[in-house]
Amino acid sequence: MRGLKPLQSLASLLIAASAVAFTGAAFSAEDSDHFKYYDESSYTATIDKEMKELDALYKTAVSKKVPQGEAEQARQDMVKLSRHMLRHLNERNALVDIKGGDELSSTEVLLNIRVMGRLLDVLVADALPHEDDWSYAY
Repeated sequence: MRGLKPLQSLASLLIAASAVAFTGAAFSAEDSDHFKYYDESSYTATIDKEMKELDALYKTAVSKKVPQGEAEQARQDMVKLSRHMLRHLNERNALVDIKGGDELSSTEVLLNIRVMGRLLDVLVADALPHEDDWSYAY
C-alpha cells in the first residue's frame, strides 16, 4: 500500500497547474470583448478525437461493471493518453506570457482542466487503499 504523501504532492501539483492554467486565461471584465468562449484553433480534430477516446477510456476505467482486467487496461491507456495530451497542452501553456498580455482561451482552460481532472481522479483512486467492493455481476 502506497502512502498518501506522494498523493498529496501530486494533488497539490495538479491543483497548482490548474490554477496557473486558469489564471493564464486572464478572465478580466475589461477585456470581455476579446474573450473567446470557444477557440476553434485550440479544439482541433486531433484534440476532439483524443478527448472522445479519453472520455471512453475514463468511463471504462471507473466502471465497476466491467472486469477488473479491462478496467485496469483502460486506466493504463488513459494515463498514457492523458500524459500525451498534457504534453501538448503544456507546450501552449509554456508560451503564455501573462505579463505581456497573452492569455489562454476558455477552450484551452477547459481542455487543461478536463484532462487533469480525469487523470487526477484515476491516480487518486489507484493511490487509496483498495477494498473488495468490485461488482462481480457483469
